[in-house]
Amino acid sequence: MAAKLRETMHKGFKVWTFEDDENEFAEAKPKQERTIGGGKARVEQDGGTAAPPISAMPFVWRDPASIPPRQWLFGKHYIRGYATGTVAPGGTGKTAMTIVEALSMATGRDLIGGHPNPVGLKVWLWNLEDPSEEIERRIAAAVQHHGIDPATLDGRLFVNSGRETPLVIAKKVRETITVLAPVIDSLVAEIRANGIDVLIVDPFVSSHSLPENDNAAMDAAVKAWARVAHQGNCSVELVHHSRKLGGEEASAESARGGSAFVDACRGVRVINRMSTEEAGKLGISEPRFFVSMMDDKPNMAPPPTNKRDWFQLVSVLLPNGDDVGSVDRWQKPNQLDDVTPEHLASVRKLFSEATYLANEQSPEWGGRAVASVIGVEIGVGLPTKERSTEQNAARAKVRAILGMWLKTPGGIKIEQRKNAKRELKDCYAASDEPLANQ
Repeated sequence: MAAKLRETMHKGFKVWTFEDDENEFAEAKPKQERTIGGGKARVEQDGGTAAPPISAMPFVWRDPASIPPRQWLFGKHYIRGYATGTVAPGGTGKTAMTIVEALSMATGRDLIGGHPNPVGLKVWLWNLEDPSEEIERRIAAAVQHHGIDPATLDGRLFVNSGRETPLVIAKKVRETITVLAPVIDSLVAEIRANGIDVLIVDPFVSSHSLPENDNAAMDAAVKAWARVAHQGNCSVELVHHSRKLGGEEASAESARGGSAFVDACRGVRVINRMSTEEAGKLGISEPRFFVSMMDDKPNMAPPPTNKRDWFQLVSVLLPNGDDVGSVDRWQKPNQLDDVTPEHLASVRKLFSEATYLANEQSPEWGGRAVASVIGVEIGVGLPTKERSTEQNAARAKVRAILGMWLKTPGGIKIEQRKNAKRELKDCYAASDEPLANQ
């Protein structure tokens, strides 16, 4: 049966209340009240209409090879027919990120990962915060930085600004959570007419006028977008702010407002700025320009593995003189990539010929031997605060190498030896096993 659309007046304006299909089973009952979001909402029902028949559908087995596969559109996040979300604190480049993703999907080019469809998709960006000229600047910056031919975007990229065209899919009228069915119908009609594959709504909070901390309200809003995705046969991506984190790392549960946002989205990923600790290990003095993204709630993919994709926030100088931010893929360096078996053999020899302590605070720390062999400066004798960023990064690298070699067959080990005062100290030594390649 079709869902009901009820028209009322509120402050001189027509308001449509969309009654979800899940409530239709109660049509045979007289008028009743139900609680939504902590308040009572009057639901008009026809007491004379018979209840629709309910039938249990028998399961019919078919060859799994004949079941249509899920239609992933970009990575294992954007998926046709579902609403997904991205959660991030302010200043982490979430808008710039989704713009570059949109361009990647529209052109079919792999700009920042994600394995886009090489044929290209039709993408609709609806930025609900910025004016159209600012959106143009951001798109122009991404196009310029990634060397995109603007002609390849013709008929494939659609852009709306919430400043000129506000978009509200749900609101609260008195105590009633009201999903605006005419808005859904118009969206779906436009999506179908233009063959839109992906709709990006940024930010989600501007697409509704509901209390964020009301789980029933957030559930209704996200499910309204899921309805758009289903009826429009497209992917809907909702870009959402995180709550204030107080220095903590964002997770899916950090989404601002009620937890229903995360629960109702089919998948949620998070963006985080590089931590000071991470930057120190890598010798990066400006961690604010580096962000990571990971799936934190991939309902339709394998469980999260904490695998992070890294990106760099870049500044692009446009021909009009504006500096505008964009995003580029960044490969996090592996501290151990340039460490060779020859390095290990040299350090084993040093550890066999002299005493090197495992205590980093000691002048006889074994890390000094490693640093001399691999040719890095670790700021010997300097306190942490007086070392340069590069020296602290080199010291972190030496620690990582020692840790790796302690686990390497034929590497190094820690044993206790007596010092000049006949005190037992933990010292590095060559492993009793021969090197693996000897």
